Amino acid sequence: MIESSKDILYIVISFCIIWVAVFLCWMFYYAGKILKNTSQIIEEFRVRLQSLADAIGFIQEKVEMISFAMNSVFKGVGTAVKDAAIKKAKSWAEDKSEDYTESAKEAVDRAVSATAGKIYKMAKKIEKK
Repeated sequence: MIESSKDILYIVISFCIIWVAVFLCWMFYYAGKILKNTSQIIEEFRVRLQSLADAIGFIQEKVEMISFAMNSVFKGVGTAVKDAAIKKAKSWAEDKSEDYTESAKEAVDRAVSATAGKIYKMAKKIEKK
């Protein structure tokens, strides 16, 4: 069967080729497993990232709703405070100003309006915060 050294060389080369083929198969198998695990990790990361984005969106919607409600409440309170201040100041000015002249009453009315305007602006600032 083995007649020359050339036959031994061919046998050695064939064993080497078999071992290289086995090594390449083993290497491709593990490379495939690594790629599969990487794909699973990336998919899990995408799912978690999407759930995080959904949670942030939900929180953002709730904050916007609360902000809108607080804005409406502060506008209403600011208007009510302004109207109540004007009404109270005018009633006080009318009660106490029977002795005053017409120009004094107008000055008091202007002061009351200016004060009410400042209160309204302050309520707006509080509303913005």
